[in-house]
Amino acid sequence: MATITIQSETKHEDSWAYQVKLTDNSFEHEYNVTLSQSDYQLWSPNQGPPSAVVKAAFEFLLEREPATSILAKFDCAVIRRYFPEVDLELPKKLA
Repeated sequence: MATITIQSETKHEDSWAYQVKLTDNSFEHEYNVTLSQSDYQLWSPNQGPPSAVVKAAFEFLLEREPATSILAKFDCAVIRRYFPEVDLELPKKLA
C-alpha cells in the first residue's frame, strides 16, 4: 500500500497547489498537483480540507493505475479525461 504525503500547500485565488510525495514499495514519486475551487466543491461533500480531496484523488488513481503511470504534474480536473467516473466515485472516499 502506498503512503501519500502532502508536503506543501499553496493557496491561490481560486485554487490550491500541492507538492505530493508518494512512497510505494520503497520507491518515492513526487508530484505537483493543482485543485480548483470548483472541483473541490464538487468532490468534497463535507467541506473537509482541500488537501483531503487531493489525497483521495491519489487513492482513486492508485486503485486504477501504478504510481509510475500518474503524471508528475497535473490539475485534478484532468483525471476526468482518463476516468470519467471520478465525479461519482471521489466524493464517496470523502463521505
